[in-house]
Amino acid sequence: MITIISGTNRPENVSLRVSAAIAELLTSMEIDAQVLDLQKLPKDFVFRNDVFGNPDPGFSAIVDQFISTADRFVFVVPEYNGSFPGVCKAFIDAIWPEQFKGKKAALVGLSSGRAGNLRGLDHLTGILHYLDIPVMPKRVNIIHVESQMNDEGRLEDEKTIQQLSQLMLNFRAF
Repeated sequence: MITIISGTNRPENVSLRVSAAIAELLTSMEIDAQVLDLQKLPKDFVFRNDVFGNPDPGFSAIVDQFISTADRFVFVVPEYNGSFPGVCKAFIDAIWPEQFKGKKAALVGLSSGRAGNLRGLDHLTGILHYLDIPVMPKRVNIIHVESQMNDEGRLEDEKTIQQLSQLMLNFRAF
């Protein structure tokens, strides 16, 4: 099972739309996938989790469904302040490292500008390597992401869709 982590909790975020597009690609390849929307996290998960010894049943259920059952992750992370969103880092920190160890990851960066969150993906890669998660060396950086959406908010840029499709094909073999 692949868990696609939409790496922000901001309302009406583009990351969730790109995550949905990736889920559709994986489904069309007959690969089981699920999307974890970080907007669904309990508001106090940073302080109420197993790592802090104060578990929250809602957070534990999310971890069981999206982390424990997954053997691979696709992180879809926007650029926030020259890196990736703090909620994504806090989420990772709230889970025992053993639950990530040895699982594989692919990264997709998003930005309104022209770098596609290069620096943030480098930061995230370092964290994932520390957790013993092999990270695909090839990643997709989506620049000017809002301009690649149609009026309904769906990803429509054919070149970007092709890059994501190739990434997922390579990820399956990784």
